[in-house]
Amino acid sequence: MRSGMCAVLMLVVGAAFADESAKPVARAIDLKDVRVVAQSDGGKPKPSEIKSAKELADSLLFADATGRDAIKKQVDFEKEKIVVFAWSGSGQDKLTAAMSKDGKTAEFTLKTGLTDDLRRHALVFAVPKDAKVEVKE
Repeated sequence: MRSGMCAVLMLVVGAAFADESAKPVARAIDLKDVRVVAQSDGGKPKPSEIKSAKELADSLLFADATGRDAIKKQVDFEKEKIVVFAWSGSGQDKLTAAMSKDGKTAEFTLKTGLTDDLRRHALVFAVPKDAKVEVKE
C-alpha cells in the first residue's frame, strides 16, 4: 500500500514540475568576456532584439567576435531570441525580466535608482522567439 501511495505521489509531483519547466522563461545571459557597446539612449533602456545567429554575427551591439561567440553559445536561436539593453543611469538602476502569465510577452521592468552617479549598464536576456517585448517603468 505504501509503495502504491509513493508511486502516485511521485507521479503528481513529477507532473507539477514538468508543467513548470514547460512554461516560457526570460533568462539573463552571462556577460563574462562580453563587451556591450552602449547606444545613444538618453538614459532610458531601449530593447534591441536579435532573432538569429546571423543577426548576432552582424550586430554592432557587441564590441568583438569573442563576445558574440560567448552569447551564441548560450542561446538556441531555433527557440529563442535575445533582447539587449545598454543604457546610462543611476548606479542603483535595476532591470528585471519576467514572462506574462499567458507566456506571450517578455516584460522588462525598470526601477530607476535614486543616486546621482552616472553608470553604464548592459544586460542581455534570452526570451522565447515569438514573445512580444515590453518595457515598463
